[in-house]
Amino acid sequence: MSPKKSTDAQDDMHPADVIAALRKRGTSLRKIAIENGYSHIQRVLTSPWLAAEQLVARALDKRPEELWPSRYVNPANRALAFQQTRKIAVTMPHQRNQTPRKPAHELTPGNFGQLADGPPQSKT
Repeated sequence: MSPKKSTDAQDDMHPADVIAALRKRGTSLRKIAIENGYSHIQRVLTSPWLAAEQLVARALDKRPEELWPSRYVNPANRALAFQQTRKIAVTMPHQRNQTPRKPAHELTPGNFGQLADGPPQSKT
């Protein structure tokens, strides 16, 4: 028999195993996504996404090709994906600027009429 030149999706780590491994490490896909400026990265479990693959692999102290070998069969495709992916810093979590937001519409006497306590006064 000749050695297998390609790998199939059966060699990839099962999505449930990835989630379980992350939970054992005290994290989740949601936490990883938020720390790195994404709203979600669950799609990485079923389809290629270079940036998210790197984030998950680093959280598990592995290389992405260990988790999803079928996605790394053709190095040229992955090199192109790497060039098109935004560079990510996984060592420092994404920090959002928490400045208070100004309300869209403030009530003032100029735009609401007379502001006073009690019943309206009649002019006599």
